[in-house]
Amino acid sequence: DFAEGNIHHKALLISVTVCSILLVLIIIFCYFRYKRQETRPHYSIGLEQDETFIPPGESLKDLIEQSQSSGSGSGLPLLVRK
Repeated sequence: DFAEGNIHHKALLISVTVCSILLVLIIIFCYFRYKRQETRPHYSIGLEQDETFIPPGESLKDLIEQSQSSGSGSGLPLLVRK
């Protein structure tokens, strides 16, 4: 009976140790990932930036018409059944 209690005690000790080590490793991983994200430059599109997404001389309507008339399966079909 003493041997069984000793085995259960050892199993509990081993499982608590393994879980503690895993928890510490997860915390370290999250910490370094957070630090790495902090050092990266943050990209934001603001009004102060001089980036235009619509080329000069074209309107949004022109871009929509171009997107509808190009690509696979767009436009008028060449073969029409009657």
